[in-house]
Amino acid sequence: MELQLLFYKGLLGVIGLMLFAAGIVDVRKKQISRVQIILLLLACCAVIPFKKETGIADVAGGLAVGFCAVGVSIATREQIGRGDSIVITALGIALGARKCLLVVFAASFLACIAAIAVLAFRIGGRQTRLPFLPAVFAGYVVCFMI
Repeated sequence: MELQLLFYKGLLGVIGLMLFAAGIVDVRKKQISRVQIILLLLACCAVIPFKKETGIADVAGGLAVGFCAVGVSIATREQIGRGDSIVITALGIALGARKCLLVVFAASFLACIAAIAVLAFRIGGRQTRLPFLPAVFAGYVVCFMI
């Protein structure tokens, strides 16, 4: 049983590192590659057998959160990028509904603060596009600090 927990925590650490790398790419290129998205999705799916505290309903709830993010991406003509929403869907698979919502709320809050700073310090304007994956990574970290 202890080995199962070790694999679970290790996979969550790998997902965190993958989010960190994707955040760096998002800052530099303003997009995330399909290969990174697929690898992150596979890592998140690999977590499912090692989750002991939740069941399929939690995974389905996490998928629902992710699908809502994809819907928002489509409805807003990609104000939140499609890659960002697919990453949120992958995190929903790994974390479940509650933790995924916590990550999304924390990421949205941090992105809002970054947007206010951009406007306040006149670094950019209202049309400035900010990368969202660094905020998702920070939200992921916040999720495990609580």
